[in-house]
Amino acid sequence: MKMFAQLIIEENIFQQTSPVVAENNQVRWKLAFGCNIPPHALTFLVAILRQSETKGTRLLGYIEIGQGEILASVESNSSTIQLELNKVNPDGPSLKFSAGFTVSELLCQEVLISMTEDTIVSVNGHGIEDELQKMYKDSKETQFSIDAWQLWVMHERILLCYQSNDNRARWLNILGDVIFQSYKVSGTINHLNQAICVYHDAVRDNTGSAIYLADLGMSLLNRFEQLGNLLDINQAIEVLKDAVQLTLDGHPAKPGRLNNLGNSLLRRFERLGNLDDLNQSVLRQEAAVALTPDGHPSKPSWLNNLGSSLFRRFEQLGDLDDLNQSVLRFEAAVALTPDGHPSRLNNLGSSLFRRFEQLSDLEDLNQSVLRFEAAVALTPDGHPSKPSWLNNLGSSLLSRFERLDDLDNLNQSVLRFEAAVALTPDSDPSKPSWLNNLGNSLLSRFERLGDLNDLNQSVLRFKAAVALTPDGHPDKPSWLNNLGNSLLGRFEQLGDLDDLNQSVLRFETVVALTPDGHPDKPSRLNNLGSSLLRRFEQLGDLNDLNQSVLRKGAAVALTPDGHPDKPSWLNNLGNSLLSRFEQLGDLNDLNQSVLRNEAAVALTPDGHPSKPLQLNNLGVSLLSCFERLGDLNDLNQSVLRFEAAVALIPDGHPDKPSWLNNLGNSLLSRFEQLGDLDDLNQSVLRFEVAVALTPDGHPDKPSWLNNLGSSLLRRFEQLGDLDDLNQSVLRKEAAVALTPDGHPDKPSRLNNLGSSLFRRFEQLGDLDNLNQSVLRKEAAVALTPDGHPDKPSWLNNLGNSLLSRFERLGDLDDLNQSVLRKEAAVALTPDGHPSKPLQLNNLGNSLLSRFEQLGDLNDLNQSVLRKEAAVALTPDGHPDKPSRLNNLGNSLFSCFEQLGDLDDLNQ
Repeated sequence: MKMFAQLIIEENIFQQTSPVVAENNQVRWKLAFGCNIPPHALTFLVAILRQSETKGTRLLGYIEIGQGEILASVESNSSTIQLELNKVNPDGPSLKFSAGFTVSELLCQEVLISMTEDTIVSVNGHGIEDELQKMYKDSKETQFSIDAWQLWVMHERILLCYQSNDNRARWLNILGDVIFQSYKVSGTINHLNQAICVYHDAVRDNTGSAIYLADLGMSLLNRFEQLGNLLDINQAIEVLKDAVQLTLDGHPAKPGRLNNLGNSLLRRFERLGNLDDLNQSVLRQEAAVALTPDGHPSKPSWLNNLGSSLFRRFEQLGDLDDLNQSVLRFEAAVALTPDGHPSRLNNLGSSLFRRFEQLSDLEDLNQSVLRFEAAVALTPDGHPSKPSWLNNLGSSLLSRFERLDDLDNLNQSVLRFEAAVALTPDSDPSKPSWLNNLGNSLLSRFERLGDLNDLNQSVLRFKAAVALTPDGHPDKPSWLNNLGNSLLGRFEQLGDLDDLNQSVLRFETVVALTPDGHPDKPSRLNNLGSSLLRRFEQLGDLNDLNQSVLRKGAAVALTPDGHPDKPSWLNNLGNSLLSRFEQLGDLNDLNQSVLRNEAAVALTPDGHPSKPLQLNNLGVSLLSCFERLGDLNDLNQSVLRFEAAVALIPDGHPDKPSWLNNLGNSLLSRFEQLGDLDDLNQSVLRFEVAVALTPDGHPDKPSWLNNLGSSLLRRFEQLGDLDDLNQSVLRKEAAVALTPDGHPDKPSRLNNLGSSLFRRFEQLGDLDNLNQSVLRKEAAVALTPDGHPDKPSWLNNLGNSLLSRFERLGDLDDLNQSVLRKEAAVALTPDGHPSKPLQLNNLGNSLLSRFEQLGDLNDLNQSVLRKEAAVALTPDGHPDKPSRLNNLGNSLFSCFEQLGDLDDLNQ
């Protein structure tokens, strides 16, 4: 704060000092004039003023001094006089005025100070009324703010009038209105500060005026909205309460003052979260509406404000009656409002959209879109609210796409979000939100159409949202979570491990930034668990799998029963437990997986869009149970769950081919158990439909083709129809051709193609099929790293094809390579693995063949040992036990023929 003084002679400002800093701990300020007072000035005024950046310039007080007092002081040998300042604010601190004077011959001379005409300003009280009314009229009729100096001088002139003047408070309030109007035009905080000072002076002069209190309250509310100072909103509420109390029922101004008090209470609630403020806001605004007759020009505004308070209370307490009442109030406001008020249309759209989210009534969503479209159409480019209206329209269109699957809604949603982003500068605090919403719509369009450009743009938008959001902002975890989802989606498409690692990092950050008890914590833990599961599937790090189970388990534990997302979290936990079972073989994981998936299905109501997914995943867990424990009931239940999942989703749904494929697998497994040809035929049909529904270029199409080829091969083996065998080869060739090099499933598909070619060779005797079989199986083995669980199987199959080629062509190198491949298969297969007896039996066969060619007894002995081990590891009742016993008998008979040992013959 600074202070300065003015010398006023004959109602003119004669001279003014430079402002000096007034420190709070000073008890005295020295304001040096250094000027001569003309001898004709028998009396003069000295005014003391303060200057503040926040409160503007104010007159503290003044004193009238006569030359006689100065001369008397000098004659008493004192060069200073001390007098009490006439205070402008009666409640302000007492100030002593000390002035030093020098009397010399110069006093007898006239001293003229050169001043331009426009700096000589009258400060008398005459004509104030006329000038003030002219200023008021000008402020209302023009869009130009009145000069701050002119306003300040008028304030000073009014304050120099005696407080007993009946007009002083009224003049001050009129001047406050003038200055407040200048603030509305200029937007400068100095005008607002000056208006508040003047309104304060008016209230101090007349504390019982509801008009003055109401005007002061509104100016304080405006300053709170500009600067966020809690003192302003608290004072605004207090003075507005006084204004309402002093306003008689039936007074035409009462509804407006009630409305303004309600608005102030709502603002304080939004700042401090005190529900009593929100409740009081609703009560005040309801009273304002009730007291306002239909046809009153302000009624739409009061209704709109009431709707806003009711909407905020719904957001806090979840009472649907508040939401319904909010919609009704906004509808009434819009109905009573002529075109040109897009904000009210937007508010109605928001409340309708929120009700749709609660009740799923499509009519609410459609009406919401219409209201937002109207708001956008009525808002000119350049209007500060246009991006917000566009963003809201984009959100409602995206929701309608999700409900109706209408691509036009999705495309329009993207366009609206793009426009909102384009119209918003980076410095705007809303820009990250608009970018995030644009990223969501682009991600949805990618998931629908598969255009990688949409996915890349989604990642870029989420990254920009995160970059523009400061640390500590409550929405930053949400933006990071969405970025993690889009990075995970891009990894699924392109296989770039950096995307997967970045996804995990983003989700870890999100979880760390989300406090316990936050409603989104379970969702974010679930997402982290999903990305960790995918990384495990890529890199095989068991720590990722264990952490996935822990994160998803925490998500389930933190989600109360009845929460709409609990089934989804249970389903995802079941998936991770199933993966861990497949790695470690712990039956508890498998049982827990089934239990979690069963709970997910049970908690998901019929008709819910996630029900088919839950049924499909339960089917996967049950199929795994059957494969481990052999309980046919698990297999039958698996088929039932897959059939239900497929029946519940329409053709064209992106997941339908996957679930058809799963159903085909379970039907094929049941055929293998029970031999029912109908299961085999249904399996082929399901795989054929899965392939037909999957567009070329889809990353899963090779998998469906491969499975179709396998089921056709099995049907050929049952029925002998060469067309099935030829179709099996064609489907598997297509699967291999569509699988890029480096894809983790390429070895498996090459091996399967090799098997079908081998079977065709066995049927038709075409050596090209046999050679192609060997080539495909060699490629499968070469592409499979040591330690991969399927490598022993690929080696065993390659050994079988090499043995057959040896038997056809007699090339010993093929026979030796067959033995080597099967020895490697046995060595890589752990004890206890269900395939070990098969590998040992096949190795024994190749060793016997080599003995028969080369006569090396070691091969014969090793053949017997391998076949004995195969028989010993094959349980009684296993369908392959007779075959393996027969093979062992053949090797023992050869031993007898070579060595003549009757024990071999007896064995």
